[in-house]
Amino acid sequence: MTDVSTSRVAVVTGGDGAIGGAIVRELARLGHRVVVLDRAGDIACDLAVEQDVRRAAAEVLETYGRVDVLVHSAAASDLVELDTVDLATWRRIQAVNVESALLLSQAFTPGMRERKFGRIVLITSDTVWKPPSADLLGYITS
Repeated sequence: MTDVSTSRVAVVTGGDGAIGGAIVRELARLGHRVVVLDRAGDIACDLAVEQDVRRAAAEVLETYGRVDVLVHSAAASDLVELDTVDLATWRRIQAVNVESALLLSQAFTPGMRERKFGRIVLITSDTVWKPPSADLLGYITS
């Protein structure tokens, strides 16, 4: 068993989902101290709300002292079509899928740079080879 005080700290968004859950389990198996950021995560966070993302990032750093690995696997995939999507829904999808990754990266990279080690992994979707349905417009765009 790896000593938690010396193991790497990994933050995973969407860690309660199928892909995120598998990532959490593998990182833990490899000895990382894994922290899930999500509505029901180790640190509860609404990834669609800038202030909440910033608060959660600060809480991670305060509690664990550093972040060595960031895996952004959370995704909002609301079914919306071009002619009916409202701006609030569009913005929420972009905030969860794109903006929260930026905010968390900005919060954690200074320490990674200082320690000369860090990894950021952004999980994306393969929607190029088999075009998805039109109601995934917001998800595809993000």
